[in-house]
Order: sequence, then C-alpha cells, then structure tokens
Amino acid sequence: MKLGISTASLFGRVQTESAFDVLRQMGVDTTEVFLNTFSEYEKPFVDAIITRRGNVNVHSVHCLSTQFEPQLFSGNARVCADAENLFRKVCYAGYMLGAKFYTFHGPTRIKKRDYKFDYIKLGNRVNRLIEIAQSYGMNVSYENVHWTYANEPEYFRQLLKQCPRLFTTLDVKQALQAGHDPVKFLDAMGNRISTIHLCDVDKNGETAIPGKGKFNFEKFFRELEKFNVNVPALVEVYAHDYKDLNELKSAYDYIMNTIIKVKNK
Repeated sequence: MKLGISTASLFGRVQTESAFDVLRQMGVDTTEVFLNTFSEYEKPFVDAIITRRGNVNVHSVHCLSTQFEPQLFSGNARVCADAENLFRKVCYAGYMLGAKFYTFHGPTRIKKRDYKFDYIKLGNRVNRLIEIAQSYGMNVSYENVHWTYANEPEYFRQLLKQCPRLFTTLDVKQALQAGHDPVKFLDAMGNRISTIHLCDVDKNGETAIPGKGKFNFEKFFRELEKFNVNVPALVEVYAHDYKDLNELKSAYDYIMNTIIKVKNK
C-alpha cells in the first residue's frame, strides 16, 4: 500500500506551488493535489506547477468543491454548464499532473430534513461527469463527506448500482463525523475504492493528526487487508491539527509504522 500526504494538509501554511518541495523535504513521494481556488484551476497556473512536481507521484486531484460541484446537479442549464466548465478545468489539471482520479464531493446537505434520493436521476448525472472526466484520462472518485449527500454507506451502495465506472474515496474522519464506522463504508464501496484519506478524531469529535486521537488505525488496516483493499492512503489533516511540519511528518511515520506492523503479523 502506497502512503502519502495530501497537499490539503498544507492549506493555509504552504501555497500549492510550493507543496511539492515540502513533500520532498519530508521524504513523501505520493500525494493528492488540492487546488484551492478558481485561479488555480486555470491553465497558466496548472502548466506552471507541473515543473515543480519532480518525482512526486500525483495520485489524485481535489478542488474546493463547494465552489461549483453542487451546481453540477442544478436544474438550470446555464448554471450547470458553467459548473461543467470548471469541472473540466480541474480534470485538465489532473491529467497534466499525471493523476488518475478526481476526488469528488458533489451536492451538499443544506437543510435539516430527510433526503429522498432518485438514484436513477443522480446516476445519470454522475455518469455524465464520469464521461467528461474520462475524456481527460481521469476517473471520478466519489468521497464520503458528512455534510454532503454521500454521508452514509447506503448512498454508495445504491449509487454504485447506477454507475459502473464510478470509483470511491473513503475518508476516515468524515465517516466518524457522520456517525458511521468507516468499515461500513468499506463494505458498501466494495472494490470501487481508489483512495483512502486518513485523519484522526479526538474524544470530542474534533479532528486530530493520526495517532493523536481515538481511532484505532491498526484495526482499520487489518480490515483493509480482509477486504483486499490495496490503494494509496493519504494523510489528509487540517493545518490547525499540527503545530509544525515535523509533527505532520510524525503522523505520516505513525501510519507507515502501523502498516508495517499489520503486514508483519
């Protein structure tokens, strides 16, 4: 299993164009590139950061999804077309950076109510996005996020029936914040998982770097082995979760040691 750190972990501390240098300094060779804002989706910016990548493997790209991904599902054709234009730009960025996956959040839950989903309609829309992504050599990988439609295992179980080319991203902290055991998402996502995001939570439910919270990562990696999941796992924490880059690197080392421990037992 490849281990890396998402550049989202550096958001607010290091600019995107400098993230590759920081990862190399920490001895990290695999990442997900988090593009922070509209200007970073533009071709000139993307073409400029390609030269900074060096030997760091870009597994996937991620954007600040609330900027346009909910609008990809709008019933207004003009709104939807504008959102698709931005979606294409991120797909281009991923292709140029050598990534194979676009980490996707989709529509958000903005009201406290029961959501009843038309999975056929949702599936048709997601399949359209998959077609666009694949035209750039990319794949859509739908992530479980507690404040989106995709916050429970059953959502994936039903949507994947409609979308045979859809991949998934399992985010540990998002599962916990939604009140679900991440293993339940493993079961629902099956062999569609392309990426795993790793972040801990403390006893109050606040995020923490791996090893500083309550989540049992050793048990989790044993479950990954049971499910035969062998995909890149990326440390994805928030800047306020650690005091300096040494502490971020220690979280990476903690996960690496946990993976080795599980494999050696």
